[in-house]
Amino acid sequence: MIRASYPCLALALLLAACETPPQSVSRPSHTSTTRITVDPRVAAKAASNACEPAVAEALRRRYPQPGSVMLMADREQIYQRPNAQTSVSGDGTFEPDGSSASISFHYTCLYNSRTARVDDVQMRY
Repeated sequence: MIRASYPCLALALLLAACETPPQSVSRPSHTSTTRITVDPRVAAKAASNACEPAVAEALRRRYPQPGSVMLMADREQIYQRPNAQTSVSGDGTFEPDGSSASISFHYTCLYNSRTARVDDVQMRY
């Protein structure tokens, strides 16, 4: 009887090896998140374009009837900050009452590219 057990055991092992392998569980594919990257030059230009009128408006709030306002584009500095913010700093001059006397100032403007709005304008005279 022992001899009969060996062939049965061999047959059982052979059948076990021939079984269909377990199917792999398919995992749901991750939905791809689209990340929009903006060219830093485009972001800087948008920030600069948004900050110019915001700085002029801040001057109008402080001086109700300013004369000409001139921002010096060659002194503008733009820095990328965390949380989709861009800092624009620069210098300018304006006439507080329409006279020929002008006042120099330094400004810092914080632009948020997510909202496409200026969050803050700070000025030093």
